[in-house]
Amino acid sequence: MFTKVNSKVVSVDIGRSGPIVARRGAMLFYTGNVYFQPHQVAGAPGGMGGVGGMAGRMLSGEHESTMIAQGQGVVHYGFKGIEIEIVDVGAVGGMIRVEASRTLAYTSGLQASIVSVASQGGGGGGGGGGLFGSLRNAAAGAVTGQGMFTTQLSGAGQVVILGHGGVFELAIAPDRPQVTVDPQAFVASAGQVNTTLRSAMSWRNVGRTGGEAMQLECNGHGVVYVQASEEKL
Repeated sequence: MFTKVNSKVVSVDIGRSGPIVARRGAMLFYTGNVYFQPHQVAGAPGGMGGVGGMAGRMLSGEHESTMIAQGQGVVHYGFKGIEIEIVDVGAVGGMIRVEASRTLAYTSGLQASIVSVASQGGGGGGGGGGLFGSLRNAAAGAVTGQGMFTTQLSGAGQVVILGHGGVFELAIAPDRPQVTVDPQAFVASAGQVNTTLRSAMSWRNVGRTGGEAMQLECNGHGVVYVQASEEKL
């Protein structure tokens, strides 16, 4: 399906792969007869809509407009010269959760939806339920780059993810040491991985901590994808 042209560009023959969904502005050029239309991912889950959901999106900037490419031809995708990684979703358990800002493109055979981070077992740092919990999680997301919502892709197909300096994999398993990631380096997780946002800051070191004040604890069974940088997209 997707083919790496170099470390920052992929190509795909949509006549063979079927329609491709990509973030708006990611198309570099194409050959053949290809047309593009706006695409809408399934909305936020129940219980996180209304003011809480809107605040989360406003604060953490999670929404990314997408376009779907159809027809016959080869399309080349890239974004701001950032390194890319192709992930076969079927090979990593049939499900991956990836930050919207880290998603370049994916095959339309994958089922895509916007899900609450809290519903996947983490990310909120104990924010609690209801509007207050939603706003607290949104504020944490604005600071760390981890938002209230994430994009979940499931089924058989491929997704291309973005990472400054490249992306590498960390295996997560109950019989392995727990993996803790800087939230701004976190890109995606596949399999049954729970992520929990924790504060590593105490009253004694307030004002003296660096980017390690907030940490993302990962446990369960699967893979976590991390970029080689703390730079936001």
